[in-house]
Amino acid sequence: MKILVLLVALALCDVCLTATNLTASKPPGRYDPLDIVETSYKMREEANKIRTEAFELVNRALEIKEETIATREATLSSRSELERSMLETLTLVNTHTAATAQNIAQIKNSLSGITNRLENLEAKVEANVQTTDIIKKRQEVWSSEVRLISLYKMTDQTSTHVGHHSGDLAVNGQFVFATVVPGSRGMLTHQMTNSNPNNKLNIRLGGLFRIYRVKVWNIRHCCRERLVGTRIYADHRQIGVAVQTKSLYEFDVPEEDPTYARTITLHQELVQYLHVLEVQVWGSGPFLEDDLFA
Repeated sequence: MKILVLLVALALCDVCLTATNLTASKPPGRYDPLDIVETSYKMREEANKIRTEAFELVNRALEIKEETIATREATLSSRSELERSMLETLTLVNTHTAATAQNIAQIKNSLSGITNRLENLEAKVEANVQTTDIIKKRQEVWSSEVRLISLYKMTDQTSTHVGHHSGDLAVNGQFVFATVVPGSRGMLTHQMTNSNPNNKLNIRLGGLFRIYRVKVWNIRHCCRERLVGTRIYADHRQIGVAVQTKSLYEFDVPEEDPTYARTITLHQELVQYLHVLEVQVWGSGPFLEDDLFA
């Protein structure tokens, strides 16, 4: 409105200046009434024109005012909407922050529990390691003990003579040294094959053992010479041969040349019976293929 008043004032000043110029153009004392009327008419027209422009300016000012009010209301509405959206966002952020804080607390509790469990597990593992070391040392000590390893082990032989028994009697731990006649109860304590060549008696030790000694007890009642020529093997290695008639054969493995085997074999290559009272295998173990205490 202040701008509008200034414009109207400037327009009136222009009218006054125009009238002054018209008056000044006439010499003093010679004013023509028609000129005055014409000048007044022109001034009235100019004033009407200024009034019209003033009304237009006022209307335009009112329109601008209305637009300004509408813009302000829109701005206020947008601001309110923005504030509401920001408030909702802030509420959501606070809610999420609270939930996150709660989740973090739960995670911390879970981590604490996991840490405790890990500590307990580490303690158990450490205790298990110590126990394992003790067991391993005991196993090493036990494995290094030289003992009878053939008792009650599985056996097989190439043949079984009619009326006699399998190789299991050669590892049952029973000895009968009396010289009894064939067919008596004493005969039931030894095994016997047919009189074929290449008779074998195999003793399955059930694992890989270090062999220190093999003792072969010959029968007592008769025919002890039948064992002559029998070879004793630890797997594929020969450790002795029965070269003469004896009641007991002992075959030792040198300490500096250790032998490991899973099977002890008595092999009679001649056309002869193979019968023994008892076979004793002394050794230590069992061992793994890559874990030998030689």
